[in-house]
Amino acid sequence: MTSTPVHGDTANLKPAHARALGRLVTREVPAEQVISQVLARDLLELSETLGRQVGLSIDRRGRVLQVILGDAHSVTLPEFTRARGAAGRLGGVRLIVTHLVPDPLSREELADLAKLRLDLIAALHLGPAGAQVDLASLAPPPPGSDDAFTVRTWPRVPLSLLTRAAEGEAALERGAGYPVPFPEFIRALEGELVARRSRARLEVKGTRAMVLHVHTGGLEVEARQHEMRELCRTGGVHLVELCEQRRKHPDPRTFFGQGKLRELLVRALEQDVELLICDPDLTPSQARVIAELTDLKVIDRTTLILDIFAQHAKSADGKLQVELAQLRYRLPQMVGRGVMMSRLAGGIGGRGPGETKLEIDRRRAKSRITELERQLERLRKQRATRRSRRVKSGVPVVAIVGYTNAGKSTLLNTVTGADVIAEDKLFATLDPTVRRLRFPRDRELVLLDTVGFIRDLPPALTRAFTATLEEVAEADLLLLVVDASDPDRDQQVRTVEGLLGEIGAGEVPRLSIYNKCDLLDADELAQREAAGERDAFFISAHERRSLRPLVSAIEEHLWERGRLERLESYEAS
Repeated sequence: MTSTPVHGDTANLKPAHARALGRLVTREVPAEQVISQVLARDLLELSETLGRQVGLSIDRRGRVLQVILGDAHSVTLPEFTRARGAAGRLGGVRLIVTHLVPDPLSREELADLAKLRLDLIAALHLGPAGAQVDLASLAPPPPGSDDAFTVRTWPRVPLSLLTRAAEGEAALERGAGYPVPFPEFIRALEGELVARRSRARLEVKGTRAMVLHVHTGGLEVEARQHEMRELCRTGGVHLVELCEQRRKHPDPRTFFGQGKLRELLVRALEQDVELLICDPDLTPSQARVIAELTDLKVIDRTTLILDIFAQHAKSADGKLQVELAQLRYRLPQMVGRGVMMSRLAGGIGGRGPGETKLEIDRRRAKSRITELERQLERLRKQRATRRSRRVKSGVPVVAIVGYTNAGKSTLLNTVTGADVIAEDKLFATLDPTVRRLRFPRDRELVLLDTVGFIRDLPPALTRAFTATLEEVAEADLLLLVVDASDPDRDQQVRTVEGLLGEIGAGEVPRLSIYNKCDLLDADELAQREAAGERDAFFISAHERRSLRPLVSAIEEHLWERGRLERLESYEAS
């Protein structure tokens, strides 16, 4: 039991009313009932006298845990202890609230039911026919549904139905299914929910997530949503639902708007969602508010991309760059709240205010960022030395660039016979890969595979990977790989060209390569070729023969000779 049983604004209460509220916490409810007739009557009378809603939280033993005093329209719930809230179980607490007008249970009350996994919520109202009650609880989903539960509401009934066991049992026999006797109702409900959750967990792998996407304009909404689905798949996230809202800009406080967010919270909890992913990115205050309102883990698109990069980083260089990007992105989000702002470390001899936990975390993050920048600067100088040696040796460098999952690594593997990881995932290649390619007449070049680009690439990532991207800016030739089968390919090309300009590679000569042409039918391929650039190449990176014109063009560009001899030697190499 909480040490402060009455919650809410009690400052202006008369002493008699304050004592009446305090006495409610000493009351008990018979085990088989949702609420007793006497307690309900006293609660309604006190609510009418105060002109404010009053709520009670009651445990399964019938003990009143908390008295909650609201305003004329709602009550704000304090935190409940939810020891039974895991593994599909309910919270072990039911909520009884009074309504001053005969409104049904509100969207906010149903959201609290789902968020707190309450056993039940009941709204009492005193009308001309006596006390009436609206009821809602969680319930198993219908057959074939992927949801963990649904929210069930009952038609409004007289309070007597819930307070006289004989009538309640008769209602159960008639199939009305009202929650009496209460212990039997809870045991049956919880058993079904636990069984449903166990089956769902066996069927689904990965963290269950819901994407909240605010569409602020433009025509690329479908492409953006497809990209979010691919990011989730690559990150090992099981996307349960993608919710879209069209508005000029995200709500500055709650991203989606508080009412819509509460509505989506019920959907998220019904589907056993553990993670909310927001697109576009959140401000630190938005992330904090959403987490407080939903009690779920909240990340944004950039955080998901950073997590994917962390999964795919294999080399020491890659891991350092990802860690730096993560710290740079998280540092502005280190904002204090509640006890996290408490003073934990005293000064010398314990004097002075010391540092908050927040200040300690920020100081450590800044120190680590400085150290990572030093390490990456050393690596940058090492790369510069290697590039200088290549320049002196006269070996040209060709960099493969393009949108993520366009087939860059597959092209490298087919051309050079390498075994670079080439998966149907975003950012499958994170660490730059360098291979040599030999031509006739003792010619050779260095072929560089790079990390894929993506629209709205987080600036933290761009800065962290500057050392790697310098290789692209200083290349002799770029191979810009495009997924010819992607409907959004033109926008992807514009994204890549924009990022190339940002890193100083906008003027580097390039060849455009439209990959995955094997996924197009003959008519569509002919249309693409007719509409393509004059010097574009249409290939399937899996098919070595389709690369002959491309390899010949690379040789012609680098050595300004044209096709000096047939490429059978390339086929045999």
